[in-house]
Amino acid sequence: MPVESRATDTFTRDNLLLGFSQVYFTPAVSGGYGVQVPIGILSSEELTKEVETLELERGDAGLITVDRELVSKFTAALTMETFNFRKDLFQYIIGSTDPVAVTADAAAAVAGEQVAPPGDANSFNAFVDIANGDIAEASVAVTCDTITDEAVGTGTGSANDFILDYKVELVGDISAITVAGVTYTPIAVAAAVAGNEVEVVVGETGGAHPTASGSLEFHVGGVSTPPASGAAIVATYKPSFAGADFTLNTDFVVDPFLGKIRFLHAGAGTSPFRTIAEQQTTAGQPMLLAYTYNQKASNTFKPFTNQVFEGKATIKHLTDVGVNFIWTIPSASLRITDDALTFDAAEFAAGTLQLNILDAGGTDRFGTLNLSSEPESA
Repeated sequence: MPVESRATDTFTRDNLLLGFSQVYFTPAVSGGYGVQVPIGILSSEELTKEVETLELERGDAGLITVDRELVSKFTAALTMETFNFRKDLFQYIIGSTDPVAVTADAAAAVAGEQVAPPGDANSFNAFVDIANGDIAEASVAVTCDTITDEAVGTGTGSANDFILDYKVELVGDISAITVAGVTYTPIAVAAAVAGNEVEVVVGETGGAHPTASGSLEFHVGGVSTPPASGAAIVATYKPSFAGADFTLNTDFVVDPFLGKIRFLHAGAGTSPFRTIAEQQTTAGQPMLLAYTYNQKASNTFKPFTNQVFEGKATIKHLTDVGVNFIWTIPSASLRITDDALTFDAAEFAAGTLQLNILDAGGTDRFGTLNLSSEPESA
């Protein structure tokens, strides 16, 4: 038996460290900072510390003891191996000056690239990746993609208050709509006269049923007839908003250098998008992009001519299991190491970099680290 009861540990299991971080380096440029560079998927990550001490020794007890110890020198660095050899990171791995792009097609055209906003609380805050960078910003044209077999809802026998997930501009945008497999004909509001028909509210009006765009009212023989209980309502449609409906810097903004787009809500009754509060689903509306971009054939490097790069960094540890943290480092340098770059036909090569965490001075010398336990991060 122990001399006293062992303590119950209810904390360790929620504060484990697992997995690799996402690391971002922002290089310093004249007058400020350049574009943030993601280090990519890591194969190894190690935070190392070098500590030298200054000791006050005393011998008045006959034996030498230490009365006081100070840290006289401290350095910290994050050593990483990455699988990412994208041009902006390869510059750091190979220690090159800025790469010079060689153009293959200065106006390569893309038509119908599929993208979608997140659909959650960040629908109009988050940038979405475009497949290419160096885009001609004025060339970007946005249209809506086809929504196929959307499950609009299920009939109750009494309610006639159904609405599509997304707004539609014209009645003809709906190519097919069925109730329990029976085809209904889309028509304008107040136009029901005969047969199985569904009135459709169109335009950019927001809000809820029955006045919002995409609202549906079912009729049989000209009489408002709610879908029968349990009847599945399915619709296929393609909103025809285009051109002036999607205006640069009003309905969307573009990062032409990195190739990113952020969709915006222009205002009540003037946007083809529903507000976050009005959204019928957490899935972002599928969109199509057409644009031209400067297609590169290659980039020219000057290896080993620049071994150290000054800047700042952010380390985000965002695993599903264990602690999460975000560490913002105001002063850092990224440099090559003496590790070999090993070529292997059986495994992907990994480039090694060392991120030195520098003393920025002031009250935020080595940055700020926000830590969440596993329950807190959820």
